[in-house]
Amino acid sequence: MEAGSIDLTQQVGASGASWRSWLVAILLAVCYTVAYVDRQVISLLIRPIEASLHISDTQVGLLQGVSFSLFYVAAALPLAWLADRTRRSRVMSGCVAFWTAMTMACGLTSVFWQMMLARIGIAIGEAGLTPAALATLSDRFNRRQLAVATSFYMLAPYVGGGLALAGGGAAYAWAKGLNRSAMPLLVHVEDWQIVFLVVGAAGLVPAILLLLIRDRKAKSAAVVGAGLGEIFALFHRDWKIFMLFQFAMAIVMIILAGYVTWLPSAIMRSKGIDETRIGALFGPIYLICGAAGTLSAGAIVMLFAGNDPVRTVLRYMLVMLALLWPTAVIGLSTSSLTAELWLMGAALFLISSVTSLSSLPFQYITPRHLRAQAIALMAMVAALFGTGLGPIVAGVVSDCLVGVRHPLSVALAGIGAICTPIVILMLLVVVREHARRRLDLVATAEAVPAAVTIVEAQAPR
Repeated sequence: MEAGSIDLTQQVGASGASWRSWLVAILLAVCYTVAYVDRQVISLLIRPIEASLHISDTQVGLLQGVSFSLFYVAAALPLAWLADRTRRSRVMSGCVAFWTAMTMACGLTSVFWQMMLARIGIAIGEAGLTPAALATLSDRFNRRQLAVATSFYMLAPYVGGGLALAGGGAAYAWAKGLNRSAMPLLVHVEDWQIVFLVVGAAGLVPAILLLLIRDRKAKSAAVVGAGLGEIFALFHRDWKIFMLFQFAMAIVMIILAGYVTWLPSAIMRSKGIDETRIGALFGPIYLICGAAGTLSAGAIVMLFAGNDPVRTVLRYMLVMLALLWPTAVIGLSTSSLTAELWLMGAALFLISSVTSLSSLPFQYITPRHLRAQAIALMAMVAALFGTGLGPIVAGVVSDCLVGVRHPLSVALAGIGAICTPIVILMLLVVVREHARRRLDLVATAEAVPAAVTIVEAQAPR
């Protein structure tokens, strides 16, 4: 470790993390927020993009879903492997700089395939941030504080989504009011393209600030030798916990990705309002409800985690999902704009409570030298089956519901109605398996005094 650097592997004392660690947590949360602004601002601009590029809802679903998730998946594990073996801060900085440049490239596109390539670039850049960031938080915070630090990081989908709606709507209105005759370079640039250029440029600042984080250069030879074989062995040994939980969270992401991509358009189409008004109305609701669900989930886990934080996380998720099921279906069927906004705000509160905790079980029970890669595997599954399917399924179903009133709203309601009970059943199996596993470990510890439980042995320091 270089002189003057901060050792990210140091044991967090009883007093908890230092103020430097909280500053790092804030910076990582800002970077993740930028990621969601860059990723989701397109959801506000669907109508002008479709008109300009002459594309359909299905093609927009491809831009938001499969094409994005496939390359996210392809890049996630190699970048996580690199983050586990070199300076995580440099990996994260390079990723932020790359995807912000690709966001600006979206503003220079004029045909579908160019937009597709730019979206692929955003996916590749964003794939490297979360595994490295969550592994960094696990190094810096103890078990009680980790839930709050992680939930603070997981505010990004809702703060970023809210800013993409509210800020994107304001930026779109500003771009429409520009005097193009006084700006020769913007004469042939459309309003939606200007929005991409502006929001992309804003991400360059946190990319530079990430370089100020000093962490460990490399790991020992034993750790460097560990890789996918060790991770797959861990997943195979406790597959009912690791694999079922991953796929349950991927299905949750189908719902969330469908909401993030299509809710603004669904509300605009069913209630007859424009981009500026939906941004002003739904943007704050999206931000406040998502942030409230995320922060409250982290606080509750911190208060009631006890000696088994994984059990607390799983039980809390089950309660939130049980409440989400009717809310997600009813919210999109009301004829009142006010009622729909409030009900969908409640649905976002509930689903954010689940997604904000999704990485915690892996952070709690995965060894440090495998943590970024394990989280990357979970993110890959969520991206491929969740983020990839959510937007495209909703778009395809919407296009197929010919003659149905408000087909996009019906498609989103149907996804929530089908996916939510499946997730509940899968998590019930995970809860049962986790309880059985802990009983086995306790019995082993009683028989062999040197044995320790998996939570105690592998808890983040």
